Amino acid sequence: MPGCAVPADLYAALQVCFPHGGLAGWLTAAGPRCGTGASPIRVGADQEDELANLVTLALWELLQDLGDDPFTNLFTAACARHLS
Repeated sequence: MPGCAVPADLYAALQVCFPHGGLAGWLTAAGPRCGTGASPIRVGADQEDELANLVTLALWELLQDLGDDPFTNLFTAACARHLS
């Protein structure tokens, strides 16, 4: 995924699935990303594999709790979009 980025919805999904310091420092160093209009976080080539692993784990976690929660559906879609 050369030149990939972490958009706000994907960042939110990762924050939900790794709430207690499970995210890499390079990802959290970008600061708060609460707004959906926040600019994407650029990901370097050396960080792409780590990001893919985090997104895969987050997607697995989200798929364990599928329901009618609109945030779960939004976050699941963001993870799936990133991995496709």
